[in-house]
Amino acid sequence: MSTTETSASGTKTGMDGNRKIMLGLVAALVVVVVGMVFWKTAAVSAVETRMIELQAQQAQARTDLIEQARQLDGRHAEVALARFSTPFAWAIRRELMASNLDQVDQYFTELVRIEGFQSAVLAAPDDKVVVASDRKTLATVFSSLYPARYLQAKEVQVERVANGNLRAIVPIMGLNQHLGTVVLEFTPPAYTLQ
Repeated sequence: MSTTETSASGTKTGMDGNRKIMLGLVAALVVVVVGMVFWKTAAVSAVETRMIELQAQQAQARTDLIEQARQLDGRHAEVALARFSTPFAWAIRRELMASNLDQVDQYFTELVRIEGFQSAVLAAPDDKVVVASDRKTLATVFSSLYPARYLQAKEVQVERVANGNLRAIVPIMGLNQHLGTVVLEFTPPAYTLQ
């Protein structure tokens, strides 16, 4: 073997070694780049997942807050109707003691003109409707419209009925006797969050 061949062979071996090193470095670089891409994708995916979870938690918290506010607003409507019913009972009592059913009828007519009030019914203790905002219910049996237990009420009661309305049961008490029972149907205003 000649010097030229030895040197060509050494150069070739050196070039092959350099080529192997270069290929190894390129392969390592590709592995690092691919690893970084996968790591970045996983990191972005984790952040997106966390953001979606946070948005869901915030949406649930907002829904819970709105529901709590709606319930609180509903309780305020019930309390307001109960407070209104007491002086209303006093006015009806005064007219019943004076046997002035026409004035009670006028009260009921004006009352149902107020937004939210749907109907007003006065029943005598004998289970007969004597005054009603809806003329079709006059002279009917009260217990065919409402539970008979309402006639036994001793104090103002407000209850929520199936359709979401409020119903006030207002006993009208004389000095020593039960003069009648008023039932008011009220639709509270729809709750809006502003």
